[in-house]
Amino acid sequence: MSVYRSAEHGIMRAMNVDSISLHKGAGWQNKYKPDAWEAERADNPCPMDRFDQLTQDSMTRSLLRRVLAAQQWHVLVAHFMVDLDGSTQQQRIAAIAYLARSAPGKSHHLFRTKCVTAWATPRLPEAFMVLHTWDNAELPTPEKTLYRWRSDLRKWLESERDAAIASAWVILSEAGLIAEVA
Repeated sequence: MSVYRSAEHGIMRAMNVDSISLHKGAGWQNKYKPDAWEAERADNPCPMDRFDQLTQDSMTRSLLRRVLAAQQWHVLVAHFMVDLDGSTQQQRIAAIAYLARSAPGKSHHLFRTKCVTAWATPRLPEAFMVLHTWDNAELPTPEKTLYRWRSDLRKWLESERDAAIASAWVILSEAGLIAEVA
């Protein structure tokens, strides 16, 4: 029985299982439609009830954690998990630290940490994105080098994310959890 539309759908639900609520919204929430409202796509190809879906998402998360390589798991946690509470924040912080330590290149640790953080977190303050703040103050690096380092690290992170999604697709499709595309 297929449960997810795609590997990305399964990863998103599994990474954010902590934010999924089984509580039914208030009556007014179900009737309210914002101005730019469009009909939502079916949340799931599988006719499970909410509790069974949450159970499946938790089991999918456990399966991915157990089978994926550590690097791939940390890439998925850093990129797809949402910070809602202290527990999820700590998991993302640990994943970002892991990726910063394992990132290739000659850049220093502060630069790698800030670059991975910027890649993993879509909304950051403008001040964080100033590239010169990512450099060591004692030994400034030429601007061209900073841009090259950032570009190389982003390419590496994107390729690692794509490889992790591909591995997750194999795992989830072998388990029969992904809907087949017609």
